[in-house]
Amino acid sequence: MTITQLEYIVALADLKSFSKAADFCCVSQPSLSMQVQKLEDELNLTLFNRRAKPLEPTVEALDIISKARIILAESKSILSLTKEWSNSVNGHLAIGVIPTIAPYLMPKFLADFQIKHPDLDISISETTTENIKRDLASGKLDIGILVTPLQSDLVELPLYYEELFLYSNVWEDDGSKLKSELDPAKLWLLEEGHCLSNQVNSICNIKAGSHMGANLTYQTGSLETIVRLADLGFGQTIIPQMFLDYIDNKLKEKVHNLPSPIPVREVSLVHAKSYSRKAIIKALQLEILGHIPISWKSANNRSIIPI
Repeated sequence: MTITQLEYIVALADLKSFSKAADFCCVSQPSLSMQVQKLEDELNLTLFNRRAKPLEPTVEALDIISKARIILAESKSILSLTKEWSNSVNGHLAIGVIPTIAPYLMPKFLADFQIKHPDLDISISETTTENIKRDLASGKLDIGILVTPLQSDLVELPLYYEELFLYSNVWEDDGSKLKSELDPAKLWLLEEGHCLSNQVNSICNIKAGSHMGANLTYQTGSLETIVRLADLGFGQTIIPQMFLDYIDNKLKEKVHNLPSPIPVREVSLVHAKSYSRKAIIKALQLEILGHIPISWKSANNRSIIPI
């Protein structure tokens, strides 16, 4: 028994004609007749006297049609509630953000977002791309803020394109100045599983996994730790553009552009296809974009680095 079949028998009861009921339900008459027959077979009852002109429900069908009207009314009320829920910014929102985005993006917009939407209860977890993809698919998380494109069936809504820079504390051989060119032998990276490491691998074809020389390996997911290690150990690392807002001005002389084509990472809102809170998605998208420079909202012929 389906909602569609109930709609068909109610239309037949009201319009007393297979052709008129089919037109009303926007289906062909054979399709409507077939579904009504399937319902009769399932119930082991004849619902309509087809010999009567106009068509009449059988005595046995009267109670069934009455119940069908109640079920259809309740069904419409559920759809109405769902639509209202979809168009409101309230309830609970679980967001997953990767560690190379969360500390720099979230402080920019989160307070304003909470003020504008006080009825929305927000929980945020900071974890890797793979964990967020898994939790979005399972429904544990509602929305992810990730570097894309992903190899998945999740919905991706690009927000901005963030340039990647070289942070260098490696001196030229003659000690005259800090190197502005990438030296893979001196490069510190985040541990395996972080998309920024994967992107650096794409840029310079080296293995992710932080190291300096042959006798030291340091596994970390913290970009701040990597920068400090590079700074103290005469090394280099790759940093995203938003990170520049959070480092001391004295250290910015160690930041250099990477060779052309300029590498950027695409940052997106990501959610499962089944997530229906469109108003929340739109509100979050607009709030983030309101705190992002206009020049970041397009790749502008820069090279989007895969993860």
